[in-house]
Amino acid sequence: MRKLCGNGYCKDWLGYLCVHPTGEIIDPDYITNRHRELLKKAGLPKIRFHDLRHSCVALMMASGIPIERVRDWVGHSDIRTTVNIYGHLEYHSKMDAAKAIGEALAIGVKS
Repeated sequence: MRKLCGNGYCKDWLGYLCVHPTGEIIDPDYITNRHRELLKKAGLPKIRFHDLRHSCVALMMASGIPIERVRDWVGHSDIRTTVNIYGHLEYHSKMDAAKAIGEALAIGVKS
């Protein structure tokens, strides 16, 4: 759209995800209000728009996506931020660690 609009494109909000096709900023309440309307229309329970981010991360981690890719997806510059916020969701690595410990203990007992 920047090319199409030429000098008429607003460049004040470059890098923002939620802008009008002409580059103008979208009122932050628009996304929240529209989300609420869509949920109501679909007969779904109320959930904050931001909570979808947590759900997305939970699904990624349940699918075995490495925490480094999750960090990239949510845009954290430091992986410690991702681990501090979402680390409790990392079920697969916890199960893998428990399995490895169990196998090590079983091998130790048999020897």
